[in-house]
Amino acid sequence: MKKILLIATGGTIASIQTENGMMPGLNGKELVEQVPDLGKICEIETVELMQLDSTNIQPAHWVEMANTVKENYSSYDGFVISHGTDTMAYSSAALYYMMENLSKPVIFTGSQLSLTEEGSDAPDNLVTAFTAAANAPAGVYLAFHGRLIQGNAAKKLYTENFYAFHSINVPEVAVLEHGTLSFNPEYDAYLEKHHRPTPSGELIVNDRLNTHVAVVELTPGFQKNYIKFLVEAGCLGIILKVFGSGGIPGVESPGNILPVIDYAVKKGVRVIATTQCIYDGVHMDRYEVGITAMKHGVEPGGDLTSEALTVKLMLELGKDRKE
Repeated sequence: MKKILLIATGGTIASIQTENGMMPGLNGKELVEQVPDLGKICEIETVELMQLDSTNIQPAHWVEMANTVKENYSSYDGFVISHGTDTMAYSSAALYYMMENLSKPVIFTGSQLSLTEEGSDAPDNLVTAFTAAANAPAGVYLAFHGRLIQGNAAKKLYTENFYAFHSINVPEVAVLEHGTLSFNPEYDAYLEKHHRPTPSGELIVNDRLNTHVAVVELTPGFQKNYIKFLVEAGCLGIILKVFGSGGIPGVESPGNILPVIDYAVKKGVRVIATTQCIYDGVHMDRYEVGITAMKHGVEPGGDLTSEALTVKLMLELGKDRKE
């Protein structure tokens, strides 16, 4: 049997009822003990990393998670990270980009209901995660509702529905059917097209993150000075959630924000556009408003989620960070 390490970080899956509401209280060992079927899948050991509602997870915690994998790398065949759902898409994207030469599966999972609640989705999600950790190819993934999603493509779309996470602009990796992972041929075709490099050499954790990044969503009537305030406050990167496939108000609009984008770019701030829509990404070379914005220094974010773009930008800015 494969030997898998559960890295417990808290979240709804580990929550118990308190006088102040639900909060993490179960440790990793208790999670495993309450789902006996896990013992049929693999040999499991646990490590208690933190007990946090994922609302409280910060970039420094991503580094802790990645380094915990690295510290235990030679002793296990794969890793499961139990995590709260609210920021799990950020964490899975973070480790997807932070871990270089990863040659083993790292699987994030959580649940919409605590393991202690009747009818919880936690047992099924844990079974999916450990099955993936024992059988999936190398990489960072998110396992939820019987599905396996590439780590930088997951997005939480529902606050309560068990089918909470969807794969955005990337085919689902696999589906759990009758205890077996059924891999998606469309995902194989996606990998061939995108030429993911084969791991070579020792595992490296890129942990230099510059968190001076903000996500800003445009609205009709948006006040352009908001961007100026961010720049003056020390922001170094802005993920701009634009209209449709790349619409940014320009000279034809009373809400023209191109001058303040010029100001930001001249100050060395990177401005990256992503769509407010869920699917298909930005295509800024299609309309005049997008083409003009690119001429002013706005970078198209392609079809990545805002979570993935945020983490990726933090890492790119971190390469230039001065100690």
